Amino acid sequence: MARPKTHTKEVETVRPYLQGVAKSLVDRLYGPDGPAWGTRLSAIEGVLLELRAVLTEEMLAQALARQAAAHDRSPDAYRRCPSCGQPLACPDANPRLLRTDAGEARWSEPEGTCDRCRRAFFPSVEEPGH
Repeated sequence: MARPKTHTKEVETVRPYLQGVAKSLVDRLYGPDGPAWGTRLSAIEGVLLELRAVLTEEMLAQALARQAAAHDRSPDAYRRCPSCGQPLACPDANPRLLRTDAGEARWSEPEGTCDRCRRAFFPSVEEPGH
């Protein structure tokens, strides 16, 4: 017998909404009677896996874009040079592309240069390797 999956508190908070979205998507894909008789389970699963990939990539892109856009409201440590600690502005943005377990992640990361150290950096990481 399969064990029930455990989910994070964040996922459980939105579970009722996700159930409604799932119902709406099934209605849009297959109509009120569901998939036509004879539709193979593997075909249904293939469509749902594609939907999951699109949803995951879109949510990842939106989450990363929002995080980058909120840089001016980030904790003070993320708005200082990691070498000398001088506060600095990050007027530029650097496009980033990263392959993740959830697909490709693209966003524009804030970029700054410390006038004192002459060091360029991306403030989303306090120290190299973190």
